[in-house]
Amino acid sequence: MSTLLPASPWRAFSRRLLRYLGGIAVVALVAFAGTAGWYYLQMRGSLAQLDGEGAMPGATAAIVIERDALGIPTIIASSRADVARGLGFVHAQDRFFQMDLARRRAAGELSELLGSAALRIDTRTRMLRLRARARRTIEVAPPEELAVLRAYVEGVNAGLSALAVKPPEYLALRTVPRAWAAEDSVLILASMFLTLQDAEARRESRLAAVYATLPPALADFITSSSSEWETPLVGGLHLVPPIPDASVFDVRTAPPAAHPPDSRSNANEGATLLTWFSPPTNDDARGSNSWAVAGRLTGDGGAIVANDMHLGLSTPNIWYRASMVWRDTRPRRLTGVTLPGVPSLVAGSNGDLAWAFTNSVGDWSDLVILEPDPADPNRYRTPSGMLLVAT
Repeated sequence: MSTLLPASPWRAFSRRLLRYLGGIAVVALVAFAGTAGWYYLQMRGSLAQLDGEGAMPGATAAIVIERDALGIPTIIASSRADVARGLGFVHAQDRFFQMDLARRRAAGELSELLGSAALRIDTRTRMLRLRARARRTIEVAPPEELAVLRAYVEGVNAGLSALAVKPPEYLALRTVPRAWAAEDSVLILASMFLTLQDAEARRESRLAAVYATLPPALADFITSSSSEWETPLVGGLHLVPPIPDASVFDVRTAPPAAHPPDSRSNANEGATLLTWFSPPTNDDARGSNSWAVAGRLTGDGGAIVANDMHLGLSTPNIWYRASMVWRDTRPRRLTGVTLPGVPSLVAGSNGDLAWAFTNSVGDWSDLVILEPDPADPNRYRTPSGMLLVAT
């Protein structure tokens, strides 16, 4: 004979709790899987179209885009304008958010996308009025160049529209991308201009410190712009001044360095001249390299051009590799790197010529420190008296 005893209240409560927690876990798992699946579909939908056909506004004939195993495109078309349309299409499909950031940076419009965190950058950039200048550039552009640019714009907007889902960055920012315009391509060039500028005038301020502290003979030697290894393309060779001896300057007894005009911290207090001549440890190490080898010095008789533009590392890369082929009255094939947002090959080859770019450093500007009027910050001192700041 068996006897059934009533379940204890605690055991019954435990079973109910386990069923309740199990239900919550299942719901949470389903919700997580659904959310992850949705994000996966969103990310996958934002990837570039790799096959199929579509309509291209303004195209005069078929435009073929072929990609190799690395995803590098070759655009084949019947005219320069159609090649630009194809290039705009792949730029938008692969790099539109990068293009958007670059145009907004130059125009001072980052805060429209990123919020107040970018307001300080926008405030400084808007003083340059680069969007207004870009519009003016479009107004006076030669018709043949404008035709290629407008074709590129059509390609960019077609590529953006062809994405099943817009780039994921816009999902994270909870906004939508803005269509491309011709002036935006000019702003891309302006963005590169800003990248290559010494906006803080560090070079000018350091030169001022050198000449304010060192004897002229040593300052001329240190700041010489030539060397025995250089062959100027323009003008004659500037000989390097001789090295001054200890009677001119002795580093062991050097006085404290003059502070450069842009000193804004105590980090420069008590700095010695050796501080200014130490190897740079940050992004102050700027420059570009290009060199060429004549065909008579190579194994196959072909000339070689090598180039390193010394630009910062970023994700994605600044450049976008591509090949372009058009078959009009003069069939051509170009291959190299492009700048997303611009319908041109920045560095590359057309099979006959190869070209590249370097960032030249020269005496393009002067640093002038303005002394504000203590009674009115909108006025500054000049040799002829106080003047009102005008914009």
